[in-house]
Amino acid sequence: MLKVVLFGPYPVDPQYTSGGVEKVMFNTVEGLRELDEIDLHVVSLSRVDSDCTRQYDGFQVHHVKRQQRFNLPTFRMLDIINARRAIRRLDPDLIHCQESGHEAYISAPLSYPKVVTVHAVFRNEGVHYPGLRAKLRYWQFGFMARRAISGVDRYVPSSAYVSREMTEVSHKLREVVENPIEQSYFDVPDTPVEGRLLFAGTIYHRKGIEVLIDAAASLKERGTGFSVHIAGGIGDKAYHAGLLAQVERLGLGDDVIFRGFLTEEELAREFSEADLVVLPSYAETSPMTVQQAMAAGKPVVATRVGGVPQLIEEGASGRLVDAGDTAGLTDALASLLSDPEGRRAMGAHAKREAESRFSVGSVADKNIEVYRQLLKGGFAS
Repeated sequence: MLKVVLFGPYPVDPQYTSGGVEKVMFNTVEGLRELDEIDLHVVSLSRVDSDCTRQYDGFQVHHVKRQQRFNLPTFRMLDIINARRAIRRLDPDLIHCQESGHEAYISAPLSYPKVVTVHAVFRNEGVHYPGLRAKLRYWQFGFMARRAISGVDRYVPSSAYVSREMTEVSHKLREVVENPIEQSYFDVPDTPVEGRLLFAGTIYHRKGIEVLIDAAASLKERGTGFSVHIAGGIGDKAYHAGLLAQVERLGLGDDVIFRGFLTEEELAREFSEADLVVLPSYAETSPMTVQQAMAAGKPVVATRVGGVPQLIEEGASGRLVDAGDTAGLTDALASLLSDPEGRRAMGAHAKREAESRFSVGSVADKNIEVYRQLLKGGFAS
């Protein structure tokens, strides 16, 4: 039996996941836990009072207490020491990191074969975060990613966009393994509320929510019936306050609803009730929101950035617009809102695509093949 440590953020309470990588971790575990040939252990730097191990059906989670005093990752020396100690104690056959920055940096010196899934291109995404502190965090993540390269055996890109951008590790790149989406999104009932638009994601500037609100104002001027639900935790308080002021200024208080941070069950209900899903981001790698929408059979209107064009087929599963293009976003939304048959056809096409690409089982099979080839020495160096 192959003993695998999956290293990355894992929810302390499975009903609440914070951010896309944590969601990918959770879904990757759901697929791998079903494989009889895997002895699966999760190591996660977590917000817990003390280190603890939790036993689940088919795997164990080892929560390592994360430092809270310093928010900048390179200052958390105890995190590095304690995480390495936890992995060494497990003595795995292979480590699979779910991020190319902090987790890869921690794992790189350890004497085990290492696979790293890449979820972000730090040099591209960091510029979209406001403030010196956020930019410094992303610079540090990029620094750690560069330092980890020599200790990582294989990188697995989560999108073709990552493959194009990660030229510094091109000799270690494998084929794309897309993010897994849990079965609950494939199973949600299709009960759309007419005109309901859904944004799901953390609220900060990179997501371009202000463009969606401006587009909502334009839709209202045209007399288009709609409502907007914005679901997600607040990543930038100042940006969130600016969005609330924007909604008030534009007279959209009854049309734009901030739903806050939702449980997985509540979020699945939001997807069930959406007519369309909207992602107006300035930068994305392989957004879970788009994949969740596709699994739920919902058409998506999103920006033509990063890995999004590899997910959405223009005119077949959704519409693509340029980042920051309020007029283009308004036109795409208005066109789909006025075409119920077109929406249903796009949603059905998106669901078929998702079933073949994003199920936890199919992604687990791809991951296990990466492990086998690495341990057999089957990759070109």
